Amino acid sequence: MEELRSASMAYYKNSSQNFKEAANRFFQSMDTNGDRRVNSAEFARFLQQKGYTGIDPNMFGQLDANGDGELDFNEVLTFYYIVKTRGLWCNGCHGRLPGLHFSCVICFENGSNSFDLCSSCYGNRKFNHHHNIFLDSFVLLRSKRGRSPGLDVNLALTQPQLQLQPHNHSNWERFFDAMEVALGLGNLVTIAALSGCSIM
Repeated sequence: MEELRSASMAYYKNSSQNFKEAANRFFQSMDTNGDRRVNSAEFARFLQQKGYTGIDPNMFGQLDANGDGELDFNEVLTFYYIVKTRGLWCNGCHGRLPGLHFSCVICFENGSNSFDLCSSCYGNRKFNHHHNIFLDSFVLLRSKRGRSPGLDVNLALTQPQLQLQPHNHSNWERFFDAMEVALGLGNLVTIAALSGCSIM
């Protein structure tokens, strides 16, 4: 949640006056008694009136960074940011995806409906989908600079074919070696694409 707080403040500080006014109106619509604080009853009433379904019942507590039982403008701003930018749901467990998640690269690139998964569903293979190339949201964004056609990045992340060192590794060392190889492949693909393609 701290990363989302930071991002919401960064966007707010660098946004247009129109955006700042919209965020202020959002806060005022929640602060029904006008005390510049939003209590849990005001928050719950707002969610119900505006039709925000599927919000985690613990969201109020997660937003209340200082634990005083009320939300100030910055804490509501975090909620505004989440509502406006995090409208994704896991196609495996149907839970909300508030942060890092995995997306089907093929569906994403085709412009069709995205197929998105939480880390738990992806990691435990609790999904049924006709494509097998998934990237986490950060790597997917970085790969949009360019990716070699046909490269199964998902396979590279989960089953690296390169053995870095022949000596005896512990399971953790093997895992970190595999991640290093996979991330290195991603960086090489990005560099190769940048040298021959324009950035979107």
